[in-house]
Formats: sequence, C-alpha cells, structure tokens
Amino acid sequence: MDKNFMYGNCPTSTQTLLFNEIILGRTEVYDTTKHNCWAFCKSTDIRNGITLSLGNLCGGYPFPFCGHIFRSSECAYLCGEFSLDAPLNKVIQQNLMDEPNAFVQKKVIKKANMEHVRQDWAEIRLQWMLYVVWCKCIGNLEFRELLLSVPSDAVIIEDSTNNHGATATLWGAKNKELKRCRWEKKKEVCAQHQGLKKNTLKLLVSEECGKINNVGCFIGENNLGKILKMCQIALIHHVSPPIDYALLKEKKIYLLGKVLTFNE
Repeated sequence: MDKNFMYGNCPTSTQTLLFNEIILGRTEVYDTTKHNCWAFCKSTDIRNGITLSLGNLCGGYPFPFCGHIFRSSECAYLCGEFSLDAPLNKVIQQNLMDEPNAFVQKKVIKKANMEHVRQDWAEIRLQWMLYVVWCKCIGNLEFRELLLSVPSDAVIIEDSTNNHGATATLWGAKNKELKRCRWEKKKEVCAQHQGLKKNTLKLLVSEECGKINNVGCFIGENNLGKILKMCQIALIHHVSPPIDYALLKEKKIYLLGKVLTFNE
C-alpha cells in the first residue's frame, strides 16, 4: 500500500448514498448523447490529453497485493481464478506471476489450465475484481492519479466492441455505431497524413478518434467500468468501496498456498 495514501471505512448510510446507483452484474444501456461517457479500450486511447490506460492488461502500474508485488491487475485477477488449496494451482499462480506479459498470462497460461479454474468462480469474480482494482488504486500513485483525472461526472466504460470473447459484455459494453464513426475518422486521418512516421500517426489517430464520443449507445454489464467508477468515488471521498469481504472470506481464497484473511 502507498503509505502516503490514507482512506477510512465508510458508514453504511453514507456508503449507500455514494454507491447505490452502481449495480454490479446488471446489463446497462448508456446513451452517449445523454451521459458523459468515458470509454477505454487500448492503453493508447487518448481523450482530452489523458491516456486512458485503465484496463487490467495495461502495464506500468505495479502494486503490492496480499504480500506480493503484481505487475498488473490482470495477473492478480487471474490468480484468483486458480485460488484453490492445491499444489498444482499454486504452481499455476506462480507461473502467472513469473510471466511479465499480461496478454500471455490470459491467452496462454490461463487457457492451458482452464480445467483447474475454481468451479464457483462466477460467484466470486465481481467482488474479487473490485478488491483487486481497489488494491491497485491505493497501492500505485500514478494509477490513482490517472483515475482521478477522469471527470467526476463521467460514466466510465470498458469499450469491448472489438472483443468477441465470452465475457466481453460481462466486463465491458459495446457500441458499434461509435466504432464505425471512429473507423471512418481513422481512415480520414491516415489518408491526410501519409508521410508521418508510424508512431506519430498512431498517436494522431488516437487523439482524433478520442474526440468522437457522443455517438450511439453502449450496451453491456460493464462491470470493470463500474468497478473503476466505484474506486474513483471512494478515492474522492477517502472511503473504502463496498467490497463484500464476508463473501471473499467464506470462499477461502488461496494465494501461493496461503489463505487470504482480507484485513479490511
């Protein structure tokens, strides 16, 4: 934990007031013409000069977590999937932590060990993700500042339009109309600046596409976006988000052979 950051427990009544409009596990429709939607997808996404590297796969924000340093929130989340008290699961967790690339962790190591994922994972994953992202917030100053740089009235959305996986609309939401508009803008920018170097052109495309936001509707559960918003609210008010520690304790989650106690 960042020793320079302090937060307190949130009384139940205040907690309800702060977080009662955010419901994990429910499908939402976000009309971008009516809400200030801030959507992120790639680590290179830019809006108003802010690089929206908010995704779990994004590197650069290591944080202490349950006695270990994790390179990404994706790695910590994946370790939860294999959090049984079994020698092989401990090995899988260690392999995840040893691999520096979060994409490889997810697409190679996890995929090769799917049969060892906890059978009750669907009951745990939302609260575990909330716990992981909150630990990332309080454990990494740069990530905390990034999240706080997003306007407080923003609806934070993981744009999963290009993701065709089974959990695309569990963690994110899709907006095909916005995708089409940004694709047209990308083609236009590329045609107008053919002489630019590749990296310079990519940056320009990100900046120009990031100016197009009030198009279409995002549809999905958007649980990662909601979790980031809950953490942002908690940071602003210096309270803890409403993590269901009772559930996490009840499920007996093991990390590298030790059961987690979740000291709140």
